[in-house]
Amino acid sequence: MESRQEAMIGSEKAPGEVLRHPLRVRILAACTERETTIREFAEREKVRESKADYHFRTLLKEGYIRIVRKEPVRGFRRHVYAATRLGLITDREFAELAAEEQHRVSSAVIKSFHGRCLVALQADTFDSREDSHFTWAPRILDAKGWKDQMADLLRSYERSNQIEAESKARLRRNPREEGIPTTVALVGFESPAEEAPGLESPPEDP
Repeated sequence: MESRQEAMIGSEKAPGEVLRHPLRVRILAACTERETTIREFAEREKVRESKADYHFRTLLKEGYIRIVRKEPVRGFRRHVYAATRLGLITDREFAELAAEEQHRVSSAVIKSFHGRCLVALQADTFDSREDSHFTWAPRILDAKGWKDQMADLLRSYERSNQIEAESKARLRRNPREEGIPTTVALVGFESPAEEAPGLESPPEDP
């Protein structure tokens, strides 16, 4: 049972080879969230535009992102990109990475999610709805409990995709209703038995 969404990618390279650079994961995350340009991404992520351009071109060539339109700007056409799929990385792609590369990819995905949370906090949308939900909890599970929990997270993810599809269908039938930009996160990972040396909680705001 796959815990990351499977996707058909027309790539000549091994999936893990394409995504082993963390900046490409961040680009894919940005293009999944919304349409974006290379300049917008470079300014937001504080990287050189030439460096971002190289990795955009790689993802475009390998079929992970696509050009959705070309906008005329001062005598040239600016490319606007979007992801070709919903999920960032599949189990098969992740398994092809070395342990160090898996760590870098996970770090990039966490950074993307963390940034999305901060943007919502700064825009005062994180707590703007009374029925919004944010919960995390430590658990002690046996081997069967771990598998049951991961399977339940996958079912929730698949149900979330179904809910979005149903919502989009209703919005198409009722163009007067505006869609609600929503972030849904599901995560389950093994925690260290006790806090590792050198790991500290982030300082609280003064």
